[in-house]
Amino acid sequence: MTKKISFLLLCVFALCQCTEKKTVVDQQPLTFSGGNAVYKGTLPCADCAGIEATLTLKPDGSYVYARRYLQREGARFSSAGKYSIDRDILSLEEDSGLVSFSVAEDTLTLLGSDKRPSDGELAPYYRLKRERTFHYAGSYKAYSEKADSCAQTLTIVPEGEDYHVEFSISKGSGQERQLFSGTARLADNRLYFDIGDDTQTKTPMYIAPSHDNLGVEVGSQKPGEGGQMRPACDGLSLTGEYLKNTIAAGRLGVFTSTTTIAEVLQALPLAQIEKKVGRGEFKDDLYDDYQIYTRDNRHLLTLTPKETGSVQQKIDRVLVKSPFFATAKGIHCGSTYHDIKKAYTITRVEPTREHIVLVVDEIQASFTIPKTVLRKGWWNARTKTVDQSKIPDDAQVESFILWWNRSSVQ
Repeated sequence: MTKKISFLLLCVFALCQCTEKKTVVDQQPLTFSGGNAVYKGTLPCADCAGIEATLTLKPDGSYVYARRYLQREGARFSSAGKYSIDRDILSLEEDSGLVSFSVAEDTLTLLGSDKRPSDGELAPYYRLKRERTFHYAGSYKAYSEKADSCAQTLTIVPEGEDYHVEFSISKGSGQERQLFSGTARLADNRLYFDIGDDTQTKTPMYIAPSHDNLGVEVGSQKPGEGGQMRPACDGLSLTGEYLKNTIAAGRLGVFTSTTTIAEVLQALPLAQIEKKVGRGEFKDDLYDDYQIYTRDNRHLLTLTPKETGSVQQKIDRVLVKSPFFATAKGIHCGSTYHDIKKAYTITRVEPTREHIVLVVDEIQASFTIPKTVLRKGWWNARTKTVDQSKIPDDAQVESFILWWNRSSVQ
């Protein structure tokens, strides 16, 4: 299902110059733990899919306010200047006037010219949420749902106080080729490294959490430079967005079995989350399903807690909707029965109303295959079991569920 939010026009805020302001340094609830405070969100937009806003506040009283208009090529704007605070109102000194936010714990809310927050249907989308410490270690992949596309991967491994970063690329089932390997240093929740060597002009690069915190963004600190990084594979560049895409027991990408729904709502822009009512096999089986989308409205995952009505609960199960996510053995939601039994031991096979379910305890997962593709005689009435010889090798899984925080896989 395509998720689209109809946004209202974001007003230009022309505000009067306020008096008796104080800088926000050392004042609660804005705090600085030896670095910058970064706030992110997707603001409403009248004629685009949204405005990705990133506000960086520095301890010295200066700011950088970056905006990117989604679905508009090259529509990026950035401003810088001084910020100030009067009680719980944060103000940015822009050329067009002041832009103001109300300050709360871990949240800034964009205000109107009357210094009041929006009270309409889109009010939650005017909030910027504070970026939390990002855990960089892991494997990442440039997002694509095409099986035959170039696979660009990024691996980040802690190395003392620094990090080892490695970029690789492969085409289809071809051999992986390393593009770059080096050391990155951590500062202000960002990684910094250089492309090049002593015989070349070095290009300073950065790795930062992506706007939605599902992965990282790789870019050059000098816009327009870094052409030597372009590999010979569909003209792709090392720069761009990479998502954590690995599935393991109790983990998928940036989410783990200890992640709460509240933490998901704090990390991701609300524009990429849609809460739905999920229904189970029985009439009274109702769930809070949180559907997670990409920035261009592609459904990635559905996260569900065990009980309804509380965002403090941990994720209980994950419905994987995109083939982009794969296990260490290459299994994804587009895999076949042959692929699964070759990669893992199938613990058991159970029937439901319309499907059979392949349970793999090793990764706490269950794969569903429609009964309509099974050969005649798939159900053994004598043993009351599924005859696995009647499952075609090319039978494709219809859905893929990870079960967390349960004593056994469903």
